[in-house]
Amino acid sequence: MLYKEYLLQEGIHENHIIYMNFESFEYRTITTEEKFRQKLDELLLRDDKKVYLLFDEIQMVTGWQRIVNGIRVSFNSDIIITGSNANMLSGEIATLLSGRYIKIPIYPFSFSEFLHVKGIESDSRKVDNAYDEYEKYGGFPSIVIAEESIKDTILSGIFDTIVLNDVLLRAGVKDATALKSIIRFLADNVDQLVNASKIVNTLKSEGVDTTVHTVNLYLDLLESGYLFYRARQYDIRGREYLRTNGKYFIIDTGLRRNAVGRKDENYSNRLEDIVYVELLRRGYTVDIGKLNGTEIDFVARKLYISK
Repeated sequence: MLYKEYLLQEGIHENHIIYMNFESFEYRTITTEEKFRQKLDELLLRDDKKVYLLFDEIQMVTGWQRIVNGIRVSFNSDIIITGSNANMLSGEIATLLSGRYIKIPIYPFSFSEFLHVKGIESDSRKVDNAYDEYEKYGGFPSIVIAEESIKDTILSGIFDTIVLNDVLLRAGVKDATALKSIIRFLADNVDQLVNASKIVNTLKSEGVDTTVHTVNLYLDLLESGYLFYRARQYDIRGREYLRTNGKYFIIDTGLRRNAVGRKDENYSNRLEDIVYVELLRRGYTVDIGKLNGTEIDFVARKLYISK
């Protein structure tokens, strides 16, 4: 919506801007490729001027990939797509649009951005207290600007939206108890090497019966929903990835605190989580290193293209 306002300010006529949020009341019934095509057929103008199409939460529409590719081929257009599922640009869309799209991941505020929003200079005495707040509540914009008395309530809503909408409902998960237990385990062990077998054993000791297959399925769903990122373990001497263990880092420390019941211990793993997400934000590929049996916290690499 903000980008639409920007386009209007730049002099783009409203008739040449199509904004569709598929979670809104207006467009929530557009769930199939044919309905999507019919609606666009009503909205698109047949002239030579460029049209700007803004599609929010487009993963709600089955078969949207073919429609978007058809628009690209047939119209003078810029297409902006947003969504909350990591599989959006996999499979067919990657084939149809190969080399024709730019993927921009969006993260919660960094600590630097947090300070900017708060109006705090980096050399201010307020930085230490600001970091405590950032580490406790995270960097989602709605949290940062909210009064402290309602921060936890908003965090719970964000957490439930991700878990219920992006994981449970869309993936058809039936065992919500196991899923929530896995989330709690991962959030409480973000600095630990884990694998599916370890998670199964831990959950069984807590009375939650599950299998390695189910855990692996749910881990994939949590990555697809952008709640967790998996850092693989890389053997530096052997120059190969190890297949079993890895670390899972949560996208936001405020969500971590919500998942584990607002406990404030394990300071080191909270700091490690913040550093990991910051490295991703800066464009690095991040692995967990192993050298002669010694663990290296992060192996961060960035692809540089020479001019």
